[in-house]
Amino acid sequence: MAKRKRNHRANYRRRIARGLAKGKTRSQARGHPKPGEKSRRKRRSIKADVDQRLQFALRLIRDGKSPTAAAKEAHVAPERLRRLAKSKRIIKSGKRWRLRKGLSRKVLIYSQGQELALEVSETMASRVGKYMVGVRWFVTTNKLAHIKPFVGKSITDINGKRHPLEDRPNVLHRLAHTATETFEQIYRVVL
Repeated sequence: MAKRKRNHRANYRRRIARGLAKGKTRSQARGHPKPGEKSRRKRRSIKADVDQRLQFALRLIRDGKSPTAAAKEAHVAPERLRRLAKSKRIIKSGKRWRLRKGLSRKVLIYSQGQELALEVSETMASRVGKYMVGVRWFVTTNKLAHIKPFVGKSITDINGKRHPLEDRPNVLHRLAHTATETFEQIYRVVL
C-alpha cells in the first residue's frame, strides 16, 4: 500500500487557524513567539542536568561571553538560553551582557549551633560576608573583638524569616572545624 502524500501547506494553515481560535497570536500559533510574547506551549519540567547547564551558561554570559558562545560551551540551545537570560534579568548594555541589580544570593551562615545555606538579598549578603570574615578571623586568632560587632544581630532571608547570627565562641570553633562546605563553595548569585 502506497503512503499517502502529505499536504504541508494545508497542515500549516490548520495549525495557524487552530492557534488563532485558541487566542494565540500568529507567531505563537507558529510555535515561535516574538521576544515580548509568552510561549503558549505547555512546558515540560526542566531536568536537573539541563538546569545546571543553563545556570553554567548564564554564568558564562555574566562573565562576558556572548550568548551563542555560552550556549555552545554549555551544550544548550541558544534560543532557550536567550529566553532564560531575559526572564532572569540579564540585559544587554551596548555590546556587553550584564546582570540587573537586586538579584538574591545564596550564602552560608552559622545560626543557633548549625550551618545554614540561605537565599538572601544583595544587602544581606554583604552583611553575611562581613560576619563570616569576622568568624574566620576569630577562629584563627581567638580574639573576641572580631565577632563583637555581630553579637545579638540577625539575618533575614528572602522569605522574611530571621536567623540569629551565632556568637558563642565554643560553638563557632566547633562549626568552623566541622563544616562540610565553605562560604566560597556555597556563595552564588541566584538566577
